[in-house]
Amino acid sequence: ARKVYHDSIEKDDDTIRVGDCAVFLSTGRPDRPYIGRIHSMWQTSAGNMKVQVNWFYHPAEVEGTAVGGGRVEDIKTKGGLFSSSHYDENDVQTISHKCEVRQFGDFTRLISSSGPDMDNNDVHYLAGEYDPVEGTIGFTQGVLGC
Repeated sequence: ARKVYHDSIEKDDDTIRVGDCAVFLSTGRPDRPYIGRIHSMWQTSAGNMKVQVNWFYHPAEVEGTAVGGGRVEDIKTKGGLFSSSHYDENDVQTISHKCEVRQFGDFTRLISSSGPDMDNNDVHYLAGEYDPVEGTIGFTQGVLGC
């Protein structure tokens, strides 16, 4: 089957590009939406638009051994996500909207300059890396205890 790859798509007056992070529709978890980085987009020979997504994990979903010590419970700053090697293919229609996943330092600067009332539901930070197969967790420097 022939695939036609795309660098970007238009969705609800927004341009979503390869490399962007997005919130994906999730029926059962409004408090923990699915968040992923778009790796590729293509149209199938049947005309369906698909995306390959690298998934992020919320701290509550991370289980395993922390490489170098520390505990997920020690992360105090709301909005953290863990990158992973977990990826799969989804229909483009499952994309809700774009979001941001920033480096921790950029995120804390944004929060401090925006004040405590900032609505950061669509702005997250990289708390570390998670390998769901091996069950290992690596924390971003400075995240623990902050």
